[in-house]
Amino acid sequence: MKQRAETMLSAVLPNGLAAWLLTEWLWPLDTVADTAHIGTFAMFVVICFLFYTLRVPTWLSALGKIGYIWWALDEWFYDEAIWDVPRALWWDGVAWLVGGGASMPDDALRTLAFFVSLWAASFVWHWLVVRRNRWFVPYALTVSYIAVLDTFFPYSGNGAIVRLVALGFFAFVWLHGERMRAKGGAAYIRKWRAAALSIPAIAVTAGYVGPKLPPQWPDPVAFIRSYAADSGEEFDTTTAAVVKKIGYGQNDSRLGGPFIADDTVVFIAKDEGRHYWRVETKDVYTGKGWESFQSEQVKSFRNGRLMEHEWWSDKVKTAEQTAEITRQDQAFHLVYPIGLQQVQTSDNIVYRMHMATEKIYTTDINANALPIQRYTITYMEPDFPIEALRSAAPVQDAIFLKRYTQLPDTLPKRVRDLAKQITEGKETVYDKVKAIEQYFHMNGYAYETTNVAVPRANQDYVDQFLFETKQGYCDNFSTSMAVLVRSLGIPARWVKGYTSGQLAEEQNGAEFYKVRNNDAHSWVEVYFEGVGWVPFEPTQGFVNPYAFSLSTSNEEQQAPSLQPEEQETPRVSIEQLIEPSSQKQDRHWWKQLASVWSWKTVLTVFVALAALGGALYVTRRKWWPRWTIFCFRCRRVDGPEWLVPAYLALLRQLHDYGLRRKEDETLRQYAIEVDRLLETNEMGRLTKWYEQVIYGANSDRIDIREARQLWENLIKRTIT
Repeated sequence: MKQRAETMLSAVLPNGLAAWLLTEWLWPLDTVADTAHIGTFAMFVVICFLFYTLRVPTWLSALGKIGYIWWALDEWFYDEAIWDVPRALWWDGVAWLVGGGASMPDDALRTLAFFVSLWAASFVWHWLVVRRNRWFVPYALTVSYIAVLDTFFPYSGNGAIVRLVALGFFAFVWLHGERMRAKGGAAYIRKWRAAALSIPAIAVTAGYVGPKLPPQWPDPVAFIRSYAADSGEEFDTTTAAVVKKIGYGQNDSRLGGPFIADDTVVFIAKDEGRHYWRVETKDVYTGKGWESFQSEQVKSFRNGRLMEHEWWSDKVKTAEQTAEITRQDQAFHLVYPIGLQQVQTSDNIVYRMHMATEKIYTTDINANALPIQRYTITYMEPDFPIEALRSAAPVQDAIFLKRYTQLPDTLPKRVRDLAKQITEGKETVYDKVKAIEQYFHMNGYAYETTNVAVPRANQDYVDQFLFETKQGYCDNFSTSMAVLVRSLGIPARWVKGYTSGQLAEEQNGAEFYKVRNNDAHSWVEVYFEGVGWVPFEPTQGFVNPYAFSLSTSNEEQQAPSLQPEEQETPRVSIEQLIEPSSQKQDRHWWKQLASVWSWKTVLTVFVALAALGGALYVTRRKWWPRWTIFCFRCRRVDGPEWLVPAYLALLRQLHDYGLRRKEDETLRQYAIEVDRLLETNEMGRLTKWYEQVIYGANSDRIDIREARQLWENLIKRTIT
């Protein structure tokens, strides 16, 4: 009975491990692709390996799998009778082939191909893991697959990596035990498996539930991408929202670091003036970057209809303008100027503005994201009255103030003190905001795109820029201004999008602008009571494109900037420059170590240690015997009892040398064999004395000095 259970377990477990390994390829697909019904595909894999385990005849197994595929296709794609599925698939395939394969086959054909691929993969997995007992190849492929998806796609592979580590340990232990059973070592399998599994299980559990530091070193992926870009490689810009890449990106939670330029055109605008193109706003400052306010409120408006969104009060003079946008990429959101009133395109589009960020998504009537390539917008070009801005009263709405003046508790006090120092003597909100905006243009702050630092683990992004580096690009300037304004209790938010781009041509009085990834930009909007949100431009080298005017009785023009306008390039971190802290921090030693060690240093140390370990392992037969002799010489034991551990060490040394003792071989038989191979009689004499010590027979007559000499001679013979 016991033997039958072990045999059944030996048949079930390898198939179960192989099935688990293959299903790990399926779970990420709902994140990185448009594949649905992942559970149904995983069940198909389980059925395949169940048939292998039960040793179902091939013809019956094939019928069962075909029946499952037939049922799934009918359930998902066809409303007709289940018997009509093959005919429908046939005509779909014929239609696709007649069309020359110019387009993708329909969903049913692609699903059928995916089922067949899983069928073939399950056969290969079964042949490698179960029949050939070669599990490492599929295991390594699966780990590599998960690692690539976790690195370059929005899939988080944390759980999969933990499962694969545990699976790898278990598979190694179990399959090695099967090899031991095949060689006749069944008596030791249980104890060996128990010991081999308990240690990794404890290690994996402790590592999973124990406290862990956040990432301390910059992600090398962006550096690899930028290096490849410098070498002439091109990357697909459609995944810009997934990883840190050139141009507009969605993740602003960790700002900083250098970037490289990219002249890829994002869209072409036929416009009547110069202004900024908005994408979204963010209003939660974390100390490292920006995040969006948590809100599900969405405002929808139809194609060609007024959006009915109040941008400013009647105090702001506006002029109606139109622009035509032609996208060169595929995006599911609009780029638009502040003051947008209407959007018109040839498709039946519904526009949905996420009110927390003012990002406008393009969807169909069922709220499915749908990109549009060309659209026309109507917007109001503002002219902000300075008198109305100066006379604006402080905002009284407590909820509104709490949201747009939010700052982290960790913000250093000297940032707030600097804001007070800059605005000292300024009476109105407008004058305070203008003083902060102009502060960056007159106090040694420089526009820089390459030598741009990243804040350390315990350092604030704005504090580092204001007081230490004083160089950076638009994110540094705009974030710093927003934080300084907020510290005075004035509502402000961070806006990102594009500048107006470069004038490409003029046709019949119309101007065409090319907006590139290089034109990605960020700026600040400040809220004035009774007026609305007003844009400001603190970045060195850039000029606010919006008009500000006084009344005709006191005409005033804004002072032109001394720096010529330059186009800003987008962000790709290539190497984050981490400066060691100059002050002692009350932190754990591992945090202090992590703050000064870059990933390059860690990689160098790891490679050096690996090389050293490899060299020691390769040369172990040269230095390990000498080390053994040295250790026993240092022992202060002169009696016969010294011979017991020395003799056991000699046995281990001879085993490593290649003179292995058989399981049914006595010590004297083994000694005779060793003496024969080494052409000596020292092993037999030493074995005789060892047995005298073990059994207490005339052990006092043993010549310890001669025993030491014999032992050392045998150890030295193993040096190669």
